[in-house]
Amino acid sequence: MNENQGLEAAARAALATHHSRALVFEHEGRRYVVKKLAEKPRKLLQTLFMRWLVKRITGQPLPMRTLALSEAAGSMDFEANRLKALAAAGVRVPRVALVTPEFFVLDYCGTVVATLLEDWSAATWRAELPRLAGELGEFHRAGHWHGGAQIKNITQADGLNYRIDFEENFGEFLPLAVAQTADLVLFLNSISLAGPIVESEARQLLPTLLDHYFVANPDPEIKRVIRRALPLLGRLAGFAALFQRWSKKGIRRIVILVDMLKTVQSPAC
Repeated sequence: MNENQGLEAAARAALATHHSRALVFEHEGRRYVVKKLAEKPRKLLQTLFMRWLVKRITGQPLPMRTLALSEAAGSMDFEANRLKALAAAGVRVPRVALVTPEFFVLDYCGTVVATLLEDWSAATWRAELPRLAGELGEFHRAGHWHGGAQIKNITQADGLNYRIDFEENFGEFLPLAVAQTADLVLFLNSISLAGPIVESEARQLLPTLLDHYFVANPDPEIKRVIRRALPLLGRLAGFAALFQRWSKKGIRRIVILVDMLKTVQSPAC
């Protein structure tokens, strides 16, 4: 049995032990992550809403097939190829060790930040999260987009951060600034009320993160996209706020985020 065959057998054995799409396993003294295909695409209602939202903000509709993640659901090649291309461009992402029709295997690159945050002290997350915001800005300034920039899709090992989960492909059909703005919004929203960050902390922290992002990526088009989206986001947040008492965190996060985005000033003409 050659090296790839042994790694594939170990990955299949790991997948057989659990229903999860992504699992950490060991093979010959090294840790890897195996990720298998999505079992189903997005729900139709979610797809239609996202298509409507994107068209309202950009005037540009996305193909239904794209929004339903059909490409990601039908092939491992899209995400694996994005990881390889980003690695070649100098972005810290896991190395693709093996690709099969059903799954791919990546080098293990640490624990996701969303999990680490649960145990970080206030001094730690007040230092680490602005650094992540700056790294997102640098990533965007280099001309890239993530598609899933939440802190659940960033890992940390030996003081270095790695980006994971690149199965979203909508950014290929949008203006770059729109895809990058979506990254920024997802990143900020994933931090608000996460772990030990209560609402008062979130309202102080998010503007700081936004500042660090724009220092690293002073692109005025990102601010223009935010300003164009704000009227719609404001209406959605106002409607959602009516149901806030029945929401554990989700609606409160949206309200905090929209309040913070209102402080973004339009770039000078």
